[in-house]
Amino acid sequence: MKKEEKTISVKNLRSYFMVVFLALSIYSSIPAHFFAADAHIDRFASYNASGMGIGDKYYVIQQLEPEYVKPNEPSKIMFSIQDKHGRDVHDVTVLVEIYSINGERVLVIPWTTLETGDFNIPFVFTKNGNYQIVLSILNEDVGSRKMLDTIPPPRTILNDSVNCSCERAVFNVSITETFGLISTIAVYGTIFGAIIILGIVLIWIFVSRRKNKSKPG
Repeated sequence: MKKEEKTISVKNLRSYFMVVFLALSIYSSIPAHFFAADAHIDRFASYNASGMGIGDKYYVIQQLEPEYVKPNEPSKIMFSIQDKHGRDVHDVTVLVEIYSINGERVLVIPWTTLETGDFNIPFVFTKNGNYQIVLSILNEDVGSRKMLDTIPPPRTILNDSVNCSCERAVFNVSITETFGLISTIAVYGTIFGAIIILGIVLIWIFVSRRKNKSKPG
């Protein structure tokens, strides 16, 4: 009887360790692999990254590199413009703008025709706060030559396409000194907390079985 109980105990311990191992493996693999095939970006971030449809033809993914950008830190604003089926697009004419939270336009890249929809823009955010990145895509039925290198005036309504034969998307990003550290601590705290809870459960099971063994049969 005691040998059977010992065998059951070992099997239970192995089962618990396997469950935790699989859970942690799945958790750690989601950010790195789940979005990679659709994003055309090496790694889809969980912060300062988003994707949305533009008009009837395009789907755009935008993210910052690094993910947690600090003020006055060099960064890249990365874009991947795809069609609705996740395929690359070519010869697309775009305009990129960045607005601060108070509505000031802090960057504008003139209308430019790109060979591919995957591109990035180097930029340094000088202040803490929230920013809005506006990507405009010129409609294909418009002659792009007359639009190249031109810059429209700033807008109050950022996704407004009046007087522009184009489609627009607005992406929100946040620049802060400390959020990256806080987020990292929170993630590791969650993992270590789960391990501690598991350890307590295993100790409780072990103690309970020792007590059961010590009882007269």
